[in-house]
Parts: sequence; C-alpha cells; structure tokens
Amino acid sequence: MEAISTLFWPTVAVLLTLAIYTFLWEDNPIYKVAEHIFTGVSVGYMIAQSWHNIIMPKLIVPTTNYFSNGRYLLAIYFIIGGLIGLLYLSRFSEKTSWLSRYPIAITVGFYAGFKIVPIWMTNVSKQLNATIQYPNGDSMLNLKMFGKFFDNPTWGNFISAINGPIIVIGVLLVLIYFFFSFSNDNIVVRASRKPALVVLMLGFGGSFGYTFMARISLFIGRMNYIFSDWIEILTTTLGG
Repeated sequence: MEAISTLFWPTVAVLLTLAIYTFLWEDNPIYKVAEHIFTGVSVGYMIAQSWHNIIMPKLIVPTTNYFSNGRYLLAIYFIIGGLIGLLYLSRFSEKTSWLSRYPIAITVGFYAGFKIVPIWMTNVSKQLNATIQYPNGDSMLNLKMFGKFFDNPTWGNFISAINGPIIVIGVLLVLIYFFFSFSNDNIVVRASRKPALVVLMLGFGGSFGYTFMARISLFIGRMNYIFSDWIEILTTTLGG
C-alpha cells in the first residue's frame, strides 16, 4: 500500500503533464480537464496563502488585539481598511460594480506614488547610465578602445571597440524613431527609420529567442522528470 501511494502522485503529475501537451494536437477534453485542475489548484493555493499570510496576520489578528487592549481607534482603522478591501467583491454584481473603483483607485494611486521614485532610480536612471557607461565606469565612447585595437588588431579588441558605440547609437536611433513630435519630412527622422527598425528587430528577436529557450528549458525539465525521476520511482516501486 505504501509503495502504491509513493507511485500515485508522481504518476498523476506525469499524466497531467502529458494531458497539457495534448493541446499541441488540438483543443480537447483531456487538455481542458488538466487546465481546470491547474487553475483550480492555483487559485485555491493563492487563496490559502492570502488568508494565512495577509488577512489573518495583517488584519484579523491586529484588529482583535487592538480591541482586547482597548485601542479602539486603531481597531476601527483596520476595520475601515478591511471594508474598503471588501469593495473589490462588488464587481460580482452589475448594480454595485462601481464601488470597486474606490479600492482600485486607492491601490493604484498609492503604488504609483510609492513606486515612482524607486522605479526611476532602479530602472530609468540605471538604464540611462548603462547606455553610456560600462559596469566598471568607463565610457562606452572611449577612444582608448579604438587605440588599443589599432595597436593590437585582434578580433576581441575590435569587438570591444565597437560594442559601446553600437549600443549608444542604437539607443539614440530607437529614441528618434519614437519621437512622434518630429515631422516625417525631417531628414534625421527619415535617415534613422530603417536603422532603428533593424535595432528593434534585433532586440525583439533576442527577447523572443530568450523566451523560447526558457520554454524549451521547462519542456526539458518535464521530460527529464518523466523519463528519469518517474521511471526510477516506477521501476523501484514495481521491482520492490
């Protein structure tokens, strides 16, 4: 009995994996069952996590503690916050769905104000700096790189010399391409259009390739689970 229970859940995982991959053939009931199981388990897990990690420790427990300690104003503060959060559920009714705009507005407004400075510092500012400087602080338009190449004309020195200028010029071309305030008759805009498209396609192609390889990595992981881990469990269980 113990051997069967050891084999049962890995086998369920294998069957669900194969059920998901049946979508490659066509949309079918087997895929739908696996999809609904995945969605249901994910939603159930998130609800449980939200209850135990957010609602209980950050709302219910503090509220009851404040009431028991006589700190009623703080308890009312938490109750008001909880009631505002419950307004999200008003979207289930067409008549009261407009009430959900209030918690959405509060959430979006708070995070927009709270995150704008960190996002600027971590994303925009650092990306701007990374466009003109190497991680070691050297400028990407450093002429010493070209001098090093002419002194020692190797392939590695050539790549090091043109790498920075290509990045800087590519960024400028894409920025010019998206400046819609300029007239299309502007000679700079017209001259930069095709090179900017080339840079964009290279960027999109690299992003797609990275995403594709990530998906292939997931596929290899599942196949490794089936043909290595599960087969080992199967042979051990049946052989034992």
